[in-house]
Amino acid sequence: MTRLQYASDLHLEFAENASYIKHNPLKVAGDILVLAGDIGYFGDENYSRHPFWDWASDNYKQVIVVPGNHEFYKMFNLDSLYNGWTSRIRTNVICYYNAVIPLSEHTEIIATTLWSHIERQDAFRTELAISDFRRIKCGDNDSLNWTRFNMEHDKCFRFLKESIFKSNKEHIIVVTHHVPSLELLAPEFTGSPLNGAFTVDLTDYITNNPIDYWIYGHSHRNIDKIIGGTKCVTNQLGYVFYNEHLAFNPNKFIEIY
Repeated sequence: MTRLQYASDLHLEFAENASYIKHNPLKVAGDILVLAGDIGYFGDENYSRHPFWDWASDNYKQVIVVPGNHEFYKMFNLDSLYNGWTSRIRTNVICYYNAVIPLSEHTEIIATTLWSHIERQDAFRTELAISDFRRIKCGDNDSLNWTRFNMEHDKCFRFLKESIFKSNKEHIIVVTHHVPSLELLAPEFTGSPLNGAFTVDLTDYITNNPIDYWIYGHSHRNIDKIIGGTKCVTNQLGYVFYNEHLAFNPNKFIEIY
């Protein structure tokens, strides 16, 4: 049995968050660390040089990073992504986009950003309100728009479904950045027209598939819930300057086989 520690939304691109993590590092609780997105910006020249990666590399046998939307800020071109895309940050620290990662003879991780899905009636308001649509690039000159956002959701969800269908492992752990069920939505966001940029309701899919754990992030609200037989768990630092870090657990882990 192995312990898999998990966290997300460290947002090291912000000085307050970087300082907090420097002075309050994760408490090592496992051999493997999974980071479910929004650690920093790929386009920041300091991203791969950040001392956090040295610390993580030294303290865990394996670090698995699944990109969130913020990783793609600074005009990262989504056209450069493909199933199985990886970026090696340190020898044992690798970022995966739409990838299956074997952990043992019995267990694998299926990793995908799993962009959520925006309804047409909410598209205009969402594009105005959410920074993704000004800070992420598609193609040579175009910024991300809601239709491409939904196309990325379709690609990710198709990859996820195919990977679970093909899996012969006894234990499956799904890791996404975006929130996979409205049952994981914080009450204060109920009915918000912006929810499509954060959450996609896959409740029925989760209920009807053999997923042991689903690790997610993005919402800056730490809500764990069992859906069907799947334990949906999260551990998000969030924005320190908004006191969202108060619910963060520096040594949250699951046990895997």
